[in-house]
Amino acid sequence: MLLQFNVKNFLSIKDEVTLTAFANASKEHEDNLIVSGRERILPTLALYGANAAGKSNIFKALTAAILLVRRSNTLQINMSTGVEPFLFDEKTQNEKTKMDFLFVHNGKKYEYGFLADTNYIYEEYLYEYKSSRPTMIFERSEVTNYKFTSSYRHLSEYQSKNTSNKLFLCTATSWNCEETRDAYLWFAEGIDTYDQLAIQNNQFLEYLDRNKNRPEAKEFLLSMLKHAEINIQDYEFESNIIDNPAIPFPPGIQIDRVMLANVKQYRLDTIHQIEQSDGSIKNYKLSFDHESDGTMLLFAYGPIIMEALEKGRTIIIDELDNSLHPNLSKYLIELFNDKEVNRNGAQLIFNSHDISLLDLSLFRRDQIYFVEKDNRTGVTDLYSLADFSPRKSENIQKGYLQGRYGAIPFPEGGIEW
Repeated sequence: MLLQFNVKNFLSIKDEVTLTAFANASKEHEDNLIVSGRERILPTLALYGANAAGKSNIFKALTAAILLVRRSNTLQINMSTGVEPFLFDEKTQNEKTKMDFLFVHNGKKYEYGFLADTNYIYEEYLYEYKSSRPTMIFERSEVTNYKFTSSYRHLSEYQSKNTSNKLFLCTATSWNCEETRDAYLWFAEGIDTYDQLAIQNNQFLEYLDRNKNRPEAKEFLLSMLKHAEINIQDYEFESNIIDNPAIPFPPGIQIDRVMLANVKQYRLDTIHQIEQSDGSIKNYKLSFDHESDGTMLLFAYGPIIMEALEKGRTIIIDELDNSLHPNLSKYLIELFNDKEVNRNGAQLIFNSHDISLLDLSLFRRDQIYFVEKDNRTGVTDLYSLADFSPRKSENIQKGYLQGRYGAIPFPEGGIEW
């Protein structure tokens, strides 16, 4: 469960911004909150802002950090960490990127962060909250200097196994370090990001494959489709491993066929019940490729959301409302806001342009964030609707369109030819 994320000097984010899932003292929608110990945590967060304001850069920052953790152990000494600084300032071009996370995994609360550029990890730390005060597991500075408390001094044996562009969190865990394992596993399994490219590349088919022998998985997905009033009564899914598939390549291209061994091939067909002219009902099978974009997207979200709800994962979706009717977007949000459905502390974080979701009957004020870019400096800022203290009866949609909260474009003039 994500509690807070801070990032500084990444793409259009020059100054440090904070995305927090800590609920404030407000009593609104208290039945939606996730309770973790003494913490009151928000199950959903929505980000709004103009085009090119930096909403996707918040998403990219989270993605870059998650991927750096997951890929750290595969990095060769000369490979990039994947972080990119703010480039519209000569000073920040040569400064490090800072990312910090506060999260809960397997009942343990951690604080983890690092300072990096494209070549090196300069600073890194991991703390565990065993009480109200954090306990240091390790600290790293000046690339190769490590610090441990007496209780964790045995972690020093992993120093020599780490390199300048790798995260010590990942290196220690790969050598079976128990003290770093749960923190690492949260990045590996507890949080993920999804953009439209991942959906279009049929990444969700892997989820269907993992759950193909679980009747409750199919039941969940069909229930979602039924709620959306999409005429799909059932579906058929198959996955097969193809050994050395016969793929044509241009003349002169040499391909190692061994590398193509064990390729998985998927087949997905939807089944529609259609009333005939004589009043009878007949089932028709349709290849998934022939479904509408909206149906494909909702179908793709189904397995991802089901796993998140089952395992208490945090999922972050770039442009949730793309090709979805507003009522369907609202339905997905309500799944996470409903404690009867969301029993394991799952979270949904998304950005959107759909102002119909800016509704205080759906969200608390601290669940809505705005992303705004200063076009004079190119700098992105992030702030919460709660900073404006709007009244509970206030029309948030109208206020947003009028520019009361910023983060909205105001096109002026015509086009010069």
